[in-house]
Amino acid sequence: MTIRKLYRILNQVSSLVLCSMFLIGCLGCEDSVEESQPDNNNDSSNNNDPANAVYVLPNLDKPIHFPGIAIYTADMAKSRSTEVNSEWVIRKSQNVSVSSEILRNGYNALHKISFNRIENNSDYVEFVMAIHGKLVNRTPVPEVFLNGLTGISFRAVSYHTPINLTVEAYNIGGTLIDAKTFEIDEEDMLSYTFPLTSQELHSLAFKINGENQDLTTFKNGAIGIDDVYITNTTTTPFVPSMDDNEFLNWIKTTSINYFLWNYKDLGGGKGVVMESSYDTNKVSLSGIGYSYANYILAEQENLITPFDAKTRILSMLKWQEAQNWYDGTEGVFGFPYHYFDANGSGLYNHSPEAVSTIDWAMCAAGIRTVKQRYAADAEIVNICNTLLNRPQWANAIHNNPNDNYKFGRITKGFSSSGNKNGQVWGDAFSEETELIYLEALASGQVDNLDLNRIFRAQINGFYPSWFGSGFTYNWLQLWTGAIEPYRTNSTLAYLSDASTSAGRFGKSYIGLTACGTISTIESSGFINWDRYIGNQGSSVSGANSNEVIQISPAPYGAALAIPFIPTEAIQSLRNYASLGYYHPLLGFPDNIRLEDLPNGLNVPAPNWNPYDINIGCIAMAIDQYQQNSIAQYYMSDDNVTESLQNLIESF
Repeated sequence: MTIRKLYRILNQVSSLVLCSMFLIGCLGCEDSVEESQPDNNNDSSNNNDPANAVYVLPNLDKPIHFPGIAIYTADMAKSRSTEVNSEWVIRKSQNVSVSSEILRNGYNALHKISFNRIENNSDYVEFVMAIHGKLVNRTPVPEVFLNGLTGISFRAVSYHTPINLTVEAYNIGGTLIDAKTFEIDEEDMLSYTFPLTSQELHSLAFKINGENQDLTTFKNGAIGIDDVYITNTTTTPFVPSMDDNEFLNWIKTTSINYFLWNYKDLGGGKGVVMESSYDTNKVSLSGIGYSYANYILAEQENLITPFDAKTRILSMLKWQEAQNWYDGTEGVFGFPYHYFDANGSGLYNHSPEAVSTIDWAMCAAGIRTVKQRYAADAEIVNICNTLLNRPQWANAIHNNPNDNYKFGRITKGFSSSGNKNGQVWGDAFSEETELIYLEALASGQVDNLDLNRIFRAQINGFYPSWFGSGFTYNWLQLWTGAIEPYRTNSTLAYLSDASTSAGRFGKSYIGLTACGTISTIESSGFINWDRYIGNQGSSVSGANSNEVIQISPAPYGAALAIPFIPTEAIQSLRNYASLGYYHPLLGFPDNIRLEDLPNGLNVPAPNWNPYDINIGCIAMAIDQYQQNSIAQYYMSDDNVTESLQNLIESF
């Protein structure tokens, strides 16, 4: 008999005595179903006590992958979110207490759920996750997740006591499809497989029921869960292709997937795409513009039928057409607000920048592209014209000649009362500025716009943006296609990104650009991904060097560089892949935190929650490199081509 087993027997005897002492006190206890927000400050200080027989998480020097489609790996470690941005919760009966934490050792991470007082048959704790979307207000799981479904695999280990774990599969209506009970080992973390073929699968529950345990010896314990996968006919883990064309086409498809999965049909011929997979009631104006472009690309890639692409585009146009952009409810001066809820009501109306002129310019570029793509459809063309003619650009230009800084420049935003927010475009180079001025000119309302008020200054042979952020060098050209003098400027800027990132990280990770990264890590190991870094850029910028950071490169920045420095950009994307964070359906994370890691984290961590414009520009940039489809439509607008020439001449 091993020492470990001896301790287990002694513990069981002790538990039996304790159970008998508490039996009378537990009789008549009421049960209730609760959705738990676990105490995430679990004390694991006794984990090395041999009496507790605690599993030790082994160290990994890079992430590991298994056959199938990963749903939850704990690598992102975001509370209540899987890596595919579906929701998870922990539920329990009334008398059970629960705590939850993320354990790490190198690149190895698992979710440990500890519980106390499972004493009666009706006591339980369960870890519930949706395969896609939310557990309430549910949306169907995209077909691509369930193609060739053979089951669910996961890895698990028990702490302190053996556990009989029941895995339940539910459809979108909450009806049980099937269930299977597994004996979870406490000696080692093992893989378990739940055979399942139902195409109705929507959510899973990993449930510890009191009625399935030996309550004479079972009360307190913990379970570690990791690597929850959908299994299919694939028998080997996914690995990105070494063929560049296949590699880029995979990345392009994963970008388009976002817009296929996050469209919300509102009925009445209206619909819209959400800004984020995890926020089901927030729409961004610029994201709508990128949605228009990506539905055109989705049809081109045979990922959606021509009918469905057109239907979705028309539904979004009607969603915008129904809004009032004049009276301060959903816009002002004909400019729509930056953010809306799914029903089309304006959000953040009291913000000084409730209206964002750059976000309108991005949306307008999408509308102009759609107008050319469906030039033969009178309904679409009429709605596009209506929307494009709404903004009163004259109200966006500062006209006080005594203000030398603002005079003649376009405001960055308005309040709902129409007050300019005090910031202007044109005080530094950025393709954002170029796109805004292009749309203002193309509107036909500002023939007297002074293009000489756009400040452009060269450093190291090119025009840097203020923070040198990567997206600012391919924000206009996503729509126009690569064109001089912007093309040469972007080439030099992305080479600077490549050299800066190589110097900072040891390898070139082009992608020094704006993103949302880690703010803090809880003592429980859960990561808060809510720090926006707009000042991430290369070493060549308009700002002081101490104002610019390089900590969390974003693969979308490397994609934006492909039309200009394809060899270097593709190599950077492969360098991201070599970190081990990739997914067959999601592609790459939005960004990966590499430097300035907070306490409790000693390896890179991925943020799998992208925003619409970050992920949408990936497909657009790859198309820009391969076929340039979007530019061919956008540049068919005579107002655009004429205005662009005026803008170029201002250099």
